[in-house]
Amino acid sequence: MNTVSLNHLWSYLQGLSLTASNQRWLGERLIEASATAKAKSDTVEINYRTHAHKHGRGLSDEQLAARLAQYASLTDDDFPNLSDADYANYARSNSGRIMKGLEKWL
Repeated sequence: MNTVSLNHLWSYLQGLSLTASNQRWLGERLIEASATAKAKSDTVEINYRTHAHKHGRGLSDEQLAARLAQYASLTDDDFPNLSDADYANYARSNSGRIMKGLEKWL
């Protein structure tokens, strides 16, 4: 909000007949909302600084280890056994572009 809008809001609040306890309640709600907004912006700033950027430095080994420790380790049981797959039902690709790309390696 710009200064004019804040001044209008303040004038409106002063025009209300709020008791001292109502004013205190309103103030506490505003402080809580401000603290929540500040915490969110701090979290965004932390996330911005810890992520690797295209032209910036990546995570340090310690930061990467801490991040990876948050996830469960993968085992062979987490992946399908591809040797048991029935490849007869798969469609062959006869794309010329793919074949030309493969020919240089064959």
